[in-house]
Formats: sequence, C-alpha cells, structure tokens
Amino acid sequence: MKIKNLVPDHEVTLTNCESEPIHIPGSIQPHGFLIAVKIVDYSIAFASKNCETYFQLPLNEILGKDLNLLFDKEEINSFTALYKFDGSEMDRPFVFSLRGKLYGAAAHKSGDTVVLEMEPFAEENSYLPELYIQTKRFAYHTERSDNLKNLCQDIANETKLITGYDRVMIYRFDKDFNGEVYAESKREDLEPFFGLHYPHTDIPAQARELYLRNHVRMIADVGYEPVPLYTLEEEGGAGATLDLSLSFLRSVSPIHIQYLKNMGVAASFSISLIHNKKLWGLISCHHDTPKYVPYYARLAAHLQAIFLQSQIEVRQVADEFEFTKETNKQLQELNEQFTKKQSIIGNKTTFQLLRNLLHADGLAIIHKGNFFTSGIVPAKEEMQLMVEWLFKNVKNKNFNTTRFADYYLPAKAMSNSVAGIYYQQLSIAPGDAILWMRREIQTTKLWGGDPTKAMSLDDSNNLITPRKSFAAWSESVRNQSTEWQRPELNAAASISLVVQRQLHLTDLIAEEEKYRSLNEKLQKSNDELANMNWISTHDLKEPLRKIQMYASIILENHSNEIPDIVNSNIVRMQTSAAKMQRLIEALVSYASLMHDSTRFEKVDLNGVMNEVVMDLKEELEEDGATIDTSNLPTVNGIQFQLHQLFVNIISNAIKFAKQGEPVVIKISCTKFTTEPLTIAGEPPKHWYKISFADNGIGFDNAYKNDIFKVFNRVNANQYIGSGIGLAISKKIVENHNGTITATGELNKGAQFNIYLPAG
Repeated sequence: MKIKNLVPDHEVTLTNCESEPIHIPGSIQPHGFLIAVKIVDYSIAFASKNCETYFQLPLNEILGKDLNLLFDKEEINSFTALYKFDGSEMDRPFVFSLRGKLYGAAAHKSGDTVVLEMEPFAEENSYLPELYIQTKRFAYHTERSDNLKNLCQDIANETKLITGYDRVMIYRFDKDFNGEVYAESKREDLEPFFGLHYPHTDIPAQARELYLRNHVRMIADVGYEPVPLYTLEEEGGAGATLDLSLSFLRSVSPIHIQYLKNMGVAASFSISLIHNKKLWGLISCHHDTPKYVPYYARLAAHLQAIFLQSQIEVRQVADEFEFTKETNKQLQELNEQFTKKQSIIGNKTTFQLLRNLLHADGLAIIHKGNFFTSGIVPAKEEMQLMVEWLFKNVKNKNFNTTRFADYYLPAKAMSNSVAGIYYQQLSIAPGDAILWMRREIQTTKLWGGDPTKAMSLDDSNNLITPRKSFAAWSESVRNQSTEWQRPELNAAASISLVVQRQLHLTDLIAEEEKYRSLNEKLQKSNDELANMNWISTHDLKEPLRKIQMYASIILENHSNEIPDIVNSNIVRMQTSAAKMQRLIEALVSYASLMHDSTRFEKVDLNGVMNEVVMDLKEELEEDGATIDTSNLPTVNGIQFQLHQLFVNIISNAIKFAKQGEPVVIKISCTKFTTEPLTIAGEPPKHWYKISFADNGIGFDNAYKNDIFKVFNRVNANQYIGSGIGLAISKKIVENHNGTITATGELNKGAQFNIYLPAG
C-alpha cells in the first residue's frame, strides 16, 4: 500500500501569491493533528504525519483503516450521534481520550469526508469568562459608547483581556480592501499602529475569501514546521487534495509567515468581522513570542466579534438616520420651493438649495446645451468638454466618484473646482443633465510602510520577500473630494426626477408663451384679413361696378363720336375691370372657406355630381365634353363646398382641353381599408379615393404641388383664369379632413385624386 504526500511541489513566491491555492496547502500547524474519514464507511482517507506520534502507529496502518480501530467504540458512537455529517460545524469540540490523554476534536465536512482536527484538551477556567459576565460587560460598553469607533476600542480592550495577546487591533477595510487600524489595545512599550493604513496587497483576494468562510484563525508560532498530510495513492491518484478552507489547523502561506516575521510578530490570531455578507474588517492579534490560545478562549474572543458585528449595522444606521433626517428636511424645502416657482432656471434660491442638498461646492444644470451654474465651477469651455465626456462614457445615466481625475484626466487641472462629482443625465439628449461638484480635499494618509513597496529584495539570499519596513509612511492625497454619503446619493436620485419634471414644465411654459404670442399675431393677421375681405366685398366692388357701368354707357351712347382707338381702349378697360371683379370674388370665396363653421351632414356625392352636370351643361355641350362616372359614395361634409369642389375640377378639365379633341372626363371611386396617406393629426382608418382623369393638355409633373398654390398658373400665357380655383379646391378638401393630389403628363392629360374620410 503506497501513501502520497499532499504538500504541493511548486514554490510560492510574491510573483504568484495572488493565485496561491491557500485552501489546499497539504499541511497543518503542529499544535494538533488531523484525520479525515469517508462519510460512507468511516474509513480514514487523509491523515497528518504527526498522527504516527499520537497513535504510535505508522501512517500505512492508519490510512484506510476504520475510525473504530483508533478510538474507543463508545466514544465513536457518541461522536457520530452528536455530529450528523450533514455539513454543519460542531458548536463545541467533542472530547476523545487517546492513550490516557484528552483531545478536543472539531469537525467539519470537506467534500465526501469529515475532517477531524484534534488538539490537547486542557481548558482552565481562567481562560473562559463566564458568558453572563462577558455579555454584561458588552452591554455596558454598548451603552457608554456613543459611536462605532469608541465601541471598537472597547472590544479591542476586552479581546486583549481574554486572549492575553501583546497587541489587539480592529482592522477596517475600505471599498478597495485597503485596511485601516480603526482601534488598538497594546502593551504600553510597543509602537502604536493606530491610524495606520495597509494596502490591499497585504491580504490577497483568496485570503479575504477564506476569511468569509472561516472566521477564526490562529498561528501559534510563526516559526513552526508544517506537518504534511498524506493519503493512499489509490484514493485519488496524482490529483488528490483535501480542502482545508474551514480548518483551524490549516497551514499558512509562507508569504504570510515571512510578512509576520518581517513585522517582528511571533504569533497571531485573527477573527473576521462580517457585515452584509461582506468582509468589513478583522480583529487582529499579535504577540512577540509564540502563543497558543485554547479553544474556549478563542470561542470567547469570537463572541466579542459577534457582539461587535451586531452593532456595526445599528451604529451605521443610526449615524445614517441622523444624516438622512437632515437630507430629507432639505428635500422637503426644495420640493416646497419647486411648488412656488414654475421655472427653476435662473432661480438663485433653488440652485443654492440644490447645492446644499449634497454639500457640494458647485452645481450645474445643463438644459438644451445651456449651462446654469451656482457656486464654484470650472470654466464653461472646460465644463462643456467634461459633460460631453460624461454623456459619451456614462452608460447608466448616473455616475459618482470622489476621484474624477482617475476617469477623466483633464480633471487634474480642475481640482480646485471639481475633484469629486455626482452626474445625473436628465434625458437622452446630451444637453440635459445635472452635475454636483466637490473641490479637492488635501489630506495626509499614514501607511504602515510604503504601499508602493509591497515587496523587497532580501540581500542574504537574493530573493524577493514581503516588505521589511513597517515604519509609518505618509502620503499626500490629491485630486480627491470627501465621500458621497448614501443618503446624499439617494436624495440626488430623487431630486433629479423633480428637476427633470421642472425642466419639462419650463419648456412647456416657454412653448405656451411662444404659441400665445403666435396666436396673438395670427389673431391680428386674421383681423386684418377680415378687414381686407370687407374692403374687397364692398369698397373695391363698387368702384369696379361703376367703371364697368360708365364704360358701357360711353360705348352705347357715344361710340360713333369717339375715335376707334378710344373705343378699343374702353373695351380693354371694361374687360380688365371684369377680370378684376372675378378675382375679387374668388378671393372672397377663398377667405370665406377659412372661417366657414357650417356643420357637417350626410352628402350624397351622386346628387352633387348631377347638380354640377346641370350647372355646367352649356360648357359641356359647347366643347362636346362627356363625363363617365361610377357610383359615388355618401360622405360627411358641407354640400355647397363639395359642389364647388367638383365644379372647379371639372371646369379645369374643360378649360385645359386639347384643341380639336372632345373632352373626356372619367370619374371613379375606390374605398381603402388601410391608410394610403399620412395626414396631419389622427388619420381615419378608411378612405374614399375619388379620381378625376381627363385627356387634356396635362402639365409637367414637376409642378404637381405648385398648382394648388394661390395665384400659381402653370399655363398663364395661354389660358384665362384667376389662378385661385385649385387653391380653393385644396382648402375645401382640407376642410373635410382630407387631401388632394394631382399628377400630369404633357399632352396626355391630368388626374386629380381626392381623399375623403369614409364613415
């Protein structure tokens, strides 16, 4: 039977420590021994080398054997009854007897095995404060400590009293896992570490992950010789390992051992502080000489950590509650201000309140590319570039940081006005955003050694080791503002919605004012048009009527007395006056359509067409024109306007007939069940398309839109007309919520399509 050593054969260095598999070191510390038994049959799958000493048997007579062969059968039965092998850890160690000595066994599940870690059981009452006294003292500390920092100091003092370590520190992490000594209780002659900071590289990510799973870890002697673990080769082959994540005997990374040696620490003990399932900090204990702390003393120290964890949330929530009350008061004041003022643009009071809400040094609201600012802000050109960068790079529409220069390099030159920012985009347009800014706060940060020198070269062996100097090293912190507090961020998100609403309101007010002004202008224009209409109807018609009348009298009574040239000029004058009168009548007709408020009624277009044919009977017979019409629908409309519409289009076809060719006008109707056109407003779902096609001279299709404009005459040189008939037709169709289009081809004809709502 061959056995295999589980110690990895690769060397751990600072260049690969970030990926070091510290949960499977393959060895343990020597102040106890370890065996791991299979859950299915209690056979021993793994054992530490020092089991040979404790059991007085070689490893090949231990591995693979039943656990009952090593311990008393009654003890094994009691142990298995207490520990159900369900994956949970034991609340207290089970005491085994071995060769006349007692050993406390802690158990936990690892894969398909149960790991038993044993250490000599010799607890003394002096190591175990009564639970009642310990709880009472914590209650006393809780009552007298008015903040979290003071409570941490009391817990550090209590932990030192329980464990007897030379130095006990409460170590707190920031968001990047850089650590700060938040409280410290130490031997008087030791140099203080309180207030020092340590870089995140001192505790690698995989170590922090283990602190979340295994909350207590002790190194009794940093100079210990690791005890290797063994297994049978056939148990797992070359890849056999044992996960010791939950082990208290687990051997420690040689990099960490060297780190402690460089600090002058001979023994250490650490307890995790967990808050919201994250590693908030550690209770870290150091001793100048090797020190072993028995299980119950470790348990009592762990209880201190549990007490403290229970207060982290309470204390932080209490502090945050007070801050939130102040913030909510400011929010209420802002909301009251918003209800008083319809527009926030340019309102100094509102801007000041917005700035105070986040304790910001500067504020900018960017709306439609315009900047409205308050307090200390960068120059407009700098801010414009900054906002453009934010809009382009901020994907979630809001962004906050205390170190803006880390993201936006030009901010280094603007630290006097903008070191930290809270940016909230207010719309999808790049011109709408709100921006709070804080100035740079220059501080000095004390590190426990130079954080930029996490490693150094050992001259004795020319190898890279953890840094050796832990003397206080100061760093000047630049380009950084004070932290944005959670209540401030919540308030900013809330008030941004209100600001967005207010900006929309401002736009609506401006738009309303714009339309009000436009409406006044339109009303004025309408009044002028109405006045012109009156003039056209009365003041202009009367002189024209008299011109025509006097011209007729002259021609009738004195045509023989005046020269022919004068007679000719009088005839021309009479013709022009008649033409002008027709134009005025057309204008009056067009103007009346703009103000016609006649109510719609059901109109049978077949009846309208019959009336039109009767009205145009003489013109149709004179030109030999024929009208071929299909059955037309009944629509909602104004009958006399639709009558005028048909007259205008048919008269237009007669007027522009080919010389020597009879006019043929084909009228057809089609019903659309889908919308063929996009018309302003909400279009009906069904349309009638009424088409008038003729065989006249047609027109160039390039003018298909122009022919509907007032006074626009495509064939003005060849045909008599006012140039307003088709404009009137278009207006009539629009009055009926429809539209009219035209297509033409020179010398082939024209087609007018009228679209009217169906139903």
